[in-house]
Amino acid sequence: MRYVIFSVLLCGLAACSGKSDTDKVVLEEAARYHNEATEVQEQLEPMIDRIDSVKTRLALKTTPEAKAITQSLDSLKTAFETWEENLVEVPGMKHEHHEHGEGEHHHHHHHNNNDTKDMPADQLRDLQREFLANIKLMQQQTQQAMDRAKGLL
Repeated sequence: MRYVIFSVLLCGLAACSGKSDTDKVVLEEAARYHNEATEVQEQLEPMIDRIDSVKTRLALKTTPEAKAITQSLDSLKTAFETWEENLVEVPGMKHEHHEHGEGEHHHHHHHNNNDTKDMPADQLRDLQREFLANIKLMQQQTQQAMDRAKGLL
């Protein structure tokens, strides 16, 4: 009888450890997405920080294109700030946060973990992948808008 109980416990532990190993792999993937997203964020921040000065220079232009670019830059800055406010970390995973040099402006991520601490690993991974896709799109759109603005200035 002891062997039966031991076998059942051993099988139960094996099943649990298999699940946690799978979750661990999925969470590591989520952490990679998160780290890549924060790297893109750090590359994008200097452009976001220049938006107000570009908008000031664009305000001197009265063309419809200048106004459209200004509105686009406003929207992108708001989207970036919203993205940062909603960014969450992957619970239990190491994250790469880079130090900024003296005098460098940097944005803070809020990492709202309360909403994700009980989220299944695969959903958290998908969420992190979506954060990455969104920040990459913002980076592309911001670069395009800044290039268009440069063409007018």
